[in-house]
Amino acid sequence: MMGNYGMTFAAIGGVYIGVEQLLEHQRMKRDFINGAVGGFVAGATILGYKEKLRDLTLTTAFAGKSISSAISAGAALAVTSAVLDVGGQTTRVDTGKEYYPYTTKKKSTVDS
Repeated sequence: MMGNYGMTFAAIGGVYIGVEQLLEHQRMKRDFINGAVGGFVAGATILGYKEKLRDLTLTTAFAGKSISSAISAGAALAVTSAVLDVGGQTTRVDTGKEYYPYTTKKKSTVDS
């Protein structure tokens, strides 16, 4: 059961970042619009049509949920992405230093 949620999360992330990077390279701008469009496309394609994606044919895959649910899911992800991008939210503060999960300096030995 958890594998299904993991696959959905991976698909949303893959579509989101793919569309965002494609727009960034095509528009030659790095702004919140790229993320908003990426969020809309990811939400509309993955969450909006998730029910019928188990059938591996394209004709039945996009006949799943209604268009309104696809637009709602896309809009929700687009607004969330735009708010986070405009607000400058990050997962960590950039101090200008490289972060290593381990120490690169040797520990000094203290004689007792």
